[in-house]
Order: sequence, then structure tokens, then C-alpha cells
Amino acid sequence: MEKEHVYIDYWQVGDKQVINCQTCGFNHIYPFPDREELETFYREEYHQKVKAFPYEKMTSEAVLNKLAEVGKNRRFQEIYEDVARLKQAEGRRMLDVGCGNNLLARFFLDRGWTVYALEPNRAAAEYLRKFNLQVFETSAEKMETCGIKDVTFVNMSFVLEHIYEPYRVLSSLHKIMAPGGLLRVCVPNDFSEGQMAYAEYYQETYRWVYLPDHINYFTFDSLSRLLARTGFREVYRTTNFPLEFLLAAGLNYYADEEARKKVGPLVTGFENSFKKTGRATLLKKYYETLARLGLGRSIFMYAVKE
Repeated sequence: MEKEHVYIDYWQVGDKQVINCQTCGFNHIYPFPDREELETFYREEYHQKVKAFPYEKMTSEAVLNKLAEVGKNRRFQEIYEDVARLKQAEGRRMLDVGCGNNLLARFFLDRGWTVYALEPNRAAAEYLRKFNLQVFETSAEKMETCGIKDVTFVNMSFVLEHIYEPYRVLSSLHKIMAPGGLLRVCVPNDFSEGQMAYAEYYQETYRWVYLPDHINYFTFDSLSRLLARTGFREVYRTTNFPLEFLLAAGLNYYADEEARKKVGPLVTGFENSFKKTGRATLLKKYYETLARLGLGRSIFMYAVKE
């Protein structure tokens, strides 16, 4: 029997509501989409239609080229350094939950870690196996059936917004992690003060709501509280470029295709102006400051198992 979801505030999106759920402690769609239909969608369609990727073109040569790219990936190196700085557990056992075509696990494997990957989508799982990764072709909700234990680092990148029971999944992760192990969670920063300022000023709809796949909508504070409830302690937070600033300035990339084309170059130009002039540390501090204010497009949060 489904638990009662108590709420007062909500936002209407078509025939659905996003509720500020007092039971769960974060915003989510209500009523929920059909569970079986959504599981089939992720298993068979998600990486072919929503997050399309040319899996069929992954020849042996393409795999070798991709491996060379992985070794030079600056973002992977930054994450690796964050993990070394923040984790409090001995040992090097990594689990990447719902990694899709992201090869962070391979980066860790190449540096002597034991790595596991959870990926429910068939095409994505086969792709990961081409990189000699041990893949469990199952959902995050079923991770306890995989026999994984004593994990010292878990990466869960843009997964938590998709699943029915975030509390249950985080609790399961807590069980299979070593004391002092580090969890990295990345989710969109939705219904943030920046987004709401844009929506209210321009009398816009809540265009960041994606159906059917985005069920949960977190802010920095609601995610931190959820982690605390499941036995984790936040130790670091940061974000990326605050796209809500562009929206607030009148560049509505949701509604205007030409505006959408400008976003990538604007963000790249902004970041490179710091990174390529010796000011990368200043940019890093800027994003950390935005995160403390609850701003920025995405949430990147690290937490330690207590």
C-alpha cells in the first residue's frame, strides 16, 4: 500500500502536480507514473530516444579512441581528486549507479580501483562491457541483490531524480558502503530561487519539469536533508553555470530555438575566460559560493557514510 503524501504547496504542470511533499521532504510528481511502464521505458528506450547515443557505432577502433579520451578527461580527474580529498574509508572499491555511457568507472579502474556499474538499459550495459567493466544490468532499487559490499566510493550522477523511492535507494547504498565511504550525488537544481524568480517575473510555466522520466525535483537543502535522514553527512557542495541567470536576463532557451543555440557558446566562453587565463581557482570558488546560496543549474554534492 502506497504511503500518504502530505502537502500544502504544489505546482500544476499539465495534468500532473509537483508537490512540496512534507512526507518525503522534497518535491516530486504526484500522482506517480506507472512503475512497470517507466521501468520498461528506461530498460528499452531511454538511451535510444531521450538520451540518444550511437551505441551501434562502437567498433573496436571507436572503443580504443574513447579509452584514450577517458585518460585525458579533466572532469574525471577533478572528481578523482575530490574523492581522494574527501573519502574517509580505506580501500578502493567504486560503484557507479546508473552510469549510462559515462566512463568515470573506467577512469577509476585504470587507477587500480575495483569497480562495479549498475545500468538497467540493455544497450548502455553492453556498451560499458566493451570497456571491461563489471556491469549489473539492473535498477538502483535492486542493487542489494548484486552482492556488492564494502564500497568506499559511490557515484550517482543524474539518477536520483528518476527513481520512485530515493529514500530506499540511499538507504540501500548506506548498507553496502564501508564506514567513512564517500557518496557523490548529482541532480538538477529544480524549483530553486533562481528558477522561481524567472518564472514569477516573466509569468512563465515550470519548463524544467520533464515527464515522464523526472519524478523528483531537488534543491541543495532538500537533498542535504534527505542524505542526513539516510545516514550520510554532507561534506562538500558545488554547482555549474547558473542557467537560470540567462533565463532571468531574458534569454528564454526553453521556448526559443535560436536562444537555445547560444547557451553552449555562452557558457563555454564564460568558463574558458577564467580557465585559460590562470583563474580556474576563482571560477571554482564562484561555483562553490553559488551552491551555498542554493543557485546554479545542477547540484554536485558529496556526503560521507556515518
